[in-house]
Amino acid sequence: MKLEGRSIHIVGSAAPDADAKKLQYAHDLVRKLVTELAKKGAKFVVPFNSEPLLAGSDVGPAITFDWTIVESVGNAISEGQASPNGISGRVLQSLATSKTDEQIPASRRPLYDSLRNSNAIHLEFAEPGWSAGAYRRNLLAQMGDIMIAVSGGEGTEHLAQVYSSKGKPVIPLDLQLGASQKDGNGGAARLFKKALSDPSNYFSLRDGGSPSELLDRTKTRNAQSPIDTVVSNLLLLLEELQSPKIFYVRLLNDKLPEFEAVEKFFRNVVDPFAQTIGYESFEMGRDKHEYAWMNEAIFSKLHFSSAVFVDVTGLRPNCFVELGYALGNLQKVILSAEASTKVPFDVSPLEFFMWDKSSTTDKLQADLDVHWKRNSDRPGLVNARKA
Repeated sequence: MKLEGRSIHIVGSAAPDADAKKLQYAHDLVRKLVTELAKKGAKFVVPFNSEPLLAGSDVGPAITFDWTIVESVGNAISEGQASPNGISGRVLQSLATSKTDEQIPASRRPLYDSLRNSNAIHLEFAEPGWSAGAYRRNLLAQMGDIMIAVSGGEGTEHLAQVYSSKGKPVIPLDLQLGASQKDGNGGAARLFKKALSDPSNYFSLRDGGSPSELLDRTKTRNAQSPIDTVVSNLLLLLEELQSPKIFYVRLLNDKLPEFEAVEKFFRNVVDPFAQTIGYESFEMGRDKHEYAWMNEAIFSKLHFSSAVFVDVTGLRPNCFVELGYALGNLQKVILSAEASTKVPFDVSPLEFFMWDKSSTTDKLQADLDVHWKRNSDRPGLVNARKA
């Protein structure tokens, strides 16, 4: 997997009475991992919460890792090792609630303000009053491409289920530090054991290698393995993951007059662009699938894709059905149409990439790049409402 532009969600926590040395090891590990990922152009999903400290300590370490992640990203930017904005948007993605601003520790306020002022943070805002953990985790999981779990409890386990249900990789670490709420069934350490025995439920590799063997290399061995070794092996595993999928929704009937232009647009513009941003495309009729029924293949592949590229040239009903599914599923959706297309009223307020078939390939690719950066972090179509 190409890590540039991928959104990494590092989650987990430690018990308030965790072993201080092991907890410091975890922070050092997270700091090193985030720094190396930032150098490779990765993005990070992180909630801006309070920073509870180890019981009996006034200086730390914290029993959560969010601000260690943010601090590491900030340092990488200030040292010129990372950019506030990359090929897929801002380097930090987060969900804000009515409580977010007041939860930011005073000691972290300068860092937060600096990152916001440098346009390094993309914030989506939840409905007022909607701050429950499960609700926030579901929305944060929409932003992420990969979840990495460090200890934790019920929240970590729930997030792993959400990521897995969307076909997104979950990489648990074996380090056991307990959980900040003292809940759950073993957190990431338990998930690590399960992933070793049945890795297909957690992640897949691109070249058919041994997932269990690569995961086993990441063992911290109760905070005894050298951090550089663990991070190096984690990066190796991440780079061997299958690339995220981008599902093509487009005119496929080669008997229609618009087909030739659409085919040329996808082959000459969209295919190379998808490869540039690290996605593996899937298109019905061109790529192999394992389903007996085409409808099952369409919606299964669509559901588990990380992004959906919808071109409505020709105004085919099936394209709008699949567009509606992707929007309702809160997937990352990019919309396009040939410039002469009269886009129907219901979707016309959404921003389309209107391509001119007389334009050069280079110009279309450059314009699509600008459109992607402006729209790839677009929030869901409809906000949740209270009953």
